[in-house]
Amino acid sequence: MIVILLEETWSELFLLNAIQWCMPLDISASPLFNVNEHTKNGHSATDVKILGDTLLRFKAVHVDPAEFACLKAIVLFRAETRGLKDPSQIENLQDQAQVMLWQHCRTQLPGQVARFGRLLLMLPLLRIVPALRIEALFFQKTIGNTPMEKVLCDMYKN
Repeated sequence: MIVILLEETWSELFLLNAIQWCMPLDISASPLFNVNEHTKNGHSATDVKILGDTLLRFKAVHVDPAEFACLKAIVLFRAETRGLKDPSQIENLQDQAQVMLWQHCRTQLPGQVARFGRLLLMLPLLRIVPALRIEALFFQKTIGNTPMEKVLCDMYKN
């Protein structure tokens, strides 16, 4: 079950971690990839700009570690993921993560009444650039043409 969830959400989790751990906001300066190289390979500079804008939006909100943890759980526990044996169990876990996020926002930042909703509404930004493009931009130099899903599955099995 965990492998299925990770295969479906790895790119969003990667982006949340990159944002949390202060990946350089100027993605084009990252040693992980070369914008010109990826543009030649069919990857558009627009995707790089979208990722940079997404990082800036999350940074502007000053998401704290507890909020990041809840957002990651909300992203991971997606009941509509294909192949799940018990989607209701996953839905319950996502509900718990949402309640924890709401309680945290309410108690830690009571003056920001819209914060909970704002954080949830930012999650779709993580899906604008498809996982295949994230894989090509950030991991192709490391894993080559091996699909990230296979890498994750192999890591989980070992």
